Amino acid sequence: MLLDQAAARSTIDAISLGLLATALGSTLLLRTEAFVRLLVFQGVLLATAAGAVALSAPSLHAIAALLVTITVKAVGVPVILALAARRLGQHGGTEIILSRKLALVAAVALALLAYYVTAPISRAAGDLTPNAMPAAVSLVLLGLFTMTTRKKALVQVVGLVMMENGIYLAALVVTRGLPLAVELGVAVDILVGVIVMGLVARQIQRAFAIVDVDQLTVLRD
Repeated sequence: MLLDQAAARSTIDAISLGLLATALGSTLLLRTEAFVRLLVFQGVLLATAAGAVALSAPSLHAIAALLVTITVKAVGVPVILALAARRLGQHGGTEIILSRKLALVAAVALALLAYYVTAPISRAAGDLTPNAMPAAVSLVLLGLFTMTTRKKALVQVVGLVMMENGIYLAALVVTRGLPLAVELGVAVDILVGVIVMGLVARQIQRAFAIVDVDQLTVLRD
């Protein structure tokens, strides 16, 4: 054991706060490339959390899970989204239906709601760090918030990935490492999903010359 359980829990707790901070900060972002960089940072943090689990309980499974996390979350998904943004020409601003100040207030309210809802779970499970589950639920809620408040389809994909990052963090802290088959299945699922959504956004742009969700709704009507 290279890292004792107390140190691993402390590391994961600090990483959870970092992930929560990135999710809250996403409400202030205006450019597509900034969202891609945010996913890179979240991927690095999740890989660090997986590394803490691997160091506290070394095994081939833990090391494989760490490598999968780095490959998919810190490299694969951000690269695919960056390439999709380049092809779509979405390196500029991303419209938001709320002001950034109001969006930040709403995001903080959602984070507080996550802490309120998960407080009984954290108290009941003595081996959970105090901020891990609230941060995981906050990522899910704030990812959904990003999907509902942003008009560009590609940024909505970022919100979906953020939700998946929250689910992954919750699974990581509860199980101390998912079974390898599940890890691989989830990784392939999110990677293929992002590729498909990028291709769909490209086809929509070719057909309608736009990927703004509001304008696509008008076209439907």
